[in-house]
Amino acid sequence: MTDFLDRAKLWIRTRSVFSHLLWATLASTTLLSLVLILSLQRVADEHPRRYLARALFDAFAESALNPGEAVSVIGEAPMVLMTPQEAANSRFAAIYEDALDDLDGIAIRRLGDHYAAVSVRGDTVAVLPQFGRQISTYALFLVGVVIMSVLFAITAIYLLIRRLTLPFDVLTAGIRKVEEGDLSYQIPLENTFGEYRTFAEGFNKMVSELQRIHESRRHMLLALPHEILTPLSRLKVRKDMVDDPDLRAQISKDISVVEEILSSILAAEKRSAGTTSADFIDIEPYAEEQIAQMVHSGVEITIQNKTGQKTAYFDSFLTSVLLKNFVSNAVRYGKGKPIQVIFSADGQNSCDMRMSVRDQGIGIAPDQLRYLMEPFWRADESRGRASGGYGLGLYLCRTITNGLGGRIDIESKLGEGTEITAVLPNALCTTLEEF
Repeated sequence: MTDFLDRAKLWIRTRSVFSHLLWATLASTTLLSLVLILSLQRVADEHPRRYLARALFDAFAESALNPGEAVSVIGEAPMVLMTPQEAANSRFAAIYEDALDDLDGIAIRRLGDHYAAVSVRGDTVAVLPQFGRQISTYALFLVGVVIMSVLFAITAIYLLIRRLTLPFDVLTAGIRKVEEGDLSYQIPLENTFGEYRTFAEGFNKMVSELQRIHESRRHMLLALPHEILTPLSRLKVRKDMVDDPDLRAQISKDISVVEEILSSILAAEKRSAGTTSADFIDIEPYAEEQIAQMVHSGVEITIQNKTGQKTAYFDSFLTSVLLKNFVSNAVRYGKGKPIQVIFSADGQNSCDMRMSVRDQGIGIAPDQLRYLMEPFWRADESRGRASGGYGLGLYLCRTITNGLGGRIDIESKLGEGTEITAVLPNALCTTLEEF
């Protein structure tokens, strides 16, 4: 019982506003219709009793006016006395059976276009074979009107509820679009009205403001490289003047990190401007060359090409930004365990190439994954400061892959590791013949 109630509560909580209103209307209409039908049934039951009372009163009045004469006709025919066997074999048999089941031994039924009544008193059965009239055709017409009115009311209420709740669908579609990252989406106001329109206008303004903030932040990021490159070049010259070799090495490392970030930002800007320079590239030698440019002493990194092809068609520079970011994160949070770099065909579209980097490190909590590619975001601030990085790498990678028409997939479990994959569209189906 408890399980049933829990299921019922869950079902109610997960229904839409439209469903709640519709079910409430149907329930109330059904209840009112049931009361109306029972009332009509009661009226129908009382109808022959009224005729019987009139017939008996008429016979009583006749007897009072003519005390010396026996009343032979009650209603529209004389009363008939029968034995139980005669009644059971007559056309009044059904009424006789009802009278036997009645506590008072009396039953009334419609018989043809009139009513008949039977009373059982010991071994004698009294029958009034004909009195009154059945419910008229007009009365049945009224019942039909009531039923049609109920059906019409249900249909009208359904359409009205549908009309009133339709803006919820429009608002829900807008919220879903924004959740998917489309900040340019605006709820069409022509599909709303009343309070819904006020809400939709507020929603559109809020999304526009978010879009403006997002664009401002993006422009700031894209402006940073141009402002930093010149002083960074001077810093690279001046670090050679430092006598302490350890300090000089540390400065060189910091400069490399800053250069890597600037390269990523410039790559994202390049992709946003629609500039790309794809070419046919040998997959494994390319990956080995990119990884070799990074310093990862003591970490085993293996490369596997499972695409079934030796070469693929992609932008070397943009892909190197993706690969270096993925590998850098895997080394940073991989606890020194082996790292796999895997190239394979995408399951959704065999023409797309998946470039995956899998580590066996600390992993990422499930509730953190959705924020992982937000700019300047970190799952753990203290760990980030200790290991380097500024929370921009994956944001830039997402910008690049979105510009390429691809996507980034991330799977991770705390304590077991992370696999991050960039899907590069049409990298495996473009052939030399097409050029």
